[in-house]
Amino acid sequence: MARYRNKIHTSIPEPNDNVTMTMGNKTVVDAVFADTGLDVFLDGLKRSQGNSVAAETAALVANSVEMTGISVNRIDRILEEDVIRAEYGLDANAPRSVYRTVERLGENSDAIVKYLGGVLKKKYGVKMDTVFMDWTSLFFEAPQQGIVRVGYSRDHRPDRPQVTIGLSMDRESGMPVGLTVNAGNILDVTHFEDTFGQIRHLLPEDAMIVFDNGAYSRKNSALLDKEGVGFVTRLQLNTSDDKFVDKHKGDWVRIDDILSYQLIEGNLKRRRYIFRNEKLRADVMERYRRKAERDWEEMEIIRKNIDIGKKPRKKYRNSNCFVDTKLSYMFPLDCFSKEEAIDHAIERMITGREGLFVLLTNRPLTAEKVIELYRARNQVESAFRDLKHGIDWRPARCTNEMAIKGRILISFLALFCISMVRFLHPEYRNRTAESICEELGSFSLTVLVREGEPKRRIFSNFVPLIRLLRAKIKGKSGGIPRNQAS
Repeated sequence: MARYRNKIHTSIPEPNDNVTMTMGNKTVVDAVFADTGLDVFLDGLKRSQGNSVAAETAALVANSVEMTGISVNRIDRILEEDVIRAEYGLDANAPRSVYRTVERLGENSDAIVKYLGGVLKKKYGVKMDTVFMDWTSLFFEAPQQGIVRVGYSRDHRPDRPQVTIGLSMDRESGMPVGLTVNAGNILDVTHFEDTFGQIRHLLPEDAMIVFDNGAYSRKNSALLDKEGVGFVTRLQLNTSDDKFVDKHKGDWVRIDDILSYQLIEGNLKRRRYIFRNEKLRADVMERYRRKAERDWEEMEIIRKNIDIGKKPRKKYRNSNCFVDTKLSYMFPLDCFSKEEAIDHAIERMITGREGLFVLLTNRPLTAEKVIELYRARNQVESAFRDLKHGIDWRPARCTNEMAIKGRILISFLALFCISMVRFLHPEYRNRTAESICEELGSFSLTVLVREGEPKRRIFSNFVPLIRLLRAKIKGKSGGIPRNQAS
C-alpha cells in the first residue's frame, strides 16, 4: 500500500530586510521630467523648504499604474518604505507632504499642461496643425459635492456622480497636449470652449480641429471661424438630409467598393458630406435580423403559454395609483412563416438611414481627406482607453476638487511619459500603455540590507526599452525656461 506524506517539507529562507522594487516606470518618468525640464518647473511652484515637488510628483506618476483603486486619502501607502523614499530622494515627511503636493498639482494643472505644450512645440518641433479633441466622464463612489455631479455617464454608471474630462492630442506626434476637468453635469458642447481655449495659443494659423458631434453647436463653430481654425466633425442626420438623399439617389460618388458620398455646399463656406458605408449598412441590417429573431422566439414563448392555458401578464406595472393600464396580446404576422415574418419585421425597422453618416467641415477639403481626418480621431479614443485600463486614473473615494484635479493630472503625466516613449522611439508607436508598463515592470532594483554593512543596489532584468532610455538618464534638466513656456 502506498504511503502518503502528511506534512509539507520545504526550505524556508531566513527572513531579511532586503527590498525589491520596480524601477522601469521611475526610469521613464525621470528621463521625461529631465528632458522636458518639468522637474525644474515643478520645483518652482513652492518655496525650497521640505521635499521637492518634482521628486514627489515623479514618485506619484511612476506609481500611478500601481495605484489601482487607491483613494487619494491613502496615497501614502506607496511611500511607506524608507528604501523606496530614498530612491526618489524623499525624507520621512513624504507620506504626509504628498497630499499637499497632489492638491498643488490640481491648483496648477492648467499651467503644467500649458508648459508641456510649449515644450513640445519649441523643443521637439511638434507642429500641432491637426489636433483631436474628445471628452469622457469619470465616476466616483462618493456623494455629490463640488464638481462631482450626476450627469451623462460614458462609464454606464448613471447612478454615480462624476466629473467630465477633456483631452486634446496632436495627430502627427500622438502626444497629449491638453487636459481640462469640469463638473460632471457639464455637456461636451459646453466643455468645448475650455478645452479649445487651453490649446489655442499652441495652434498655427492653418490648424485643424477634429471632434465628435456631441461638442458641435453654432456657437462653437462660430468661435472656430472667428479664430480662423478649421474643423471636421460628425453630425446627426436630419430630415433635410433624408430629402436630399431621396432626390439624388443616383448621384452617389464612389470612393471605393465600400464608401461613397454626396456633397452639400452650405452657407459660411460649409461642406456637408453625406457618406454611405456598405459595410456599416450590412452590420445594421444584421443587427435588425438578430433583433427580429429574438423577438420571434419571445413571441413563440408567449403564444405557447397562452395555448396551454397559462395566463400571461395582463397589467403594466405602474406606480400611479390613479392610472390603471392593461395589456392585450395580438399576433399580426401569425399568417406568415417564420422567415417571411422576420423579413417583414425587418422591413418595418428600416428607416433609410442605414449606413449613412454626415461629416461637416469649414474648409474646402475633399471627401477622402475629411473621412481620413475623422477616422484618425481614434487616437484620442485610444488614449482614453490607455488611461482607463493601462493607467487606472480613477480616485475612487475623493471629493476635494483640487485633489481630484491633481490625481487626474498625475495620470495625464503618466500618459504623457508613455506617449513620449512612442514619439521618440517609433518601434513602440503601436504599443498600448498596458503593454509598455508591463515591459517596464520587469526592470527591478533590489537593495541588499546587511547589519553593519553599506546597502548594495542590484539592478536586474534590463528590458530593451530601458536600454534605449539609458542614455537619457543623466540627471540634467532640459526643457525651456518657465517664463518662455506660455
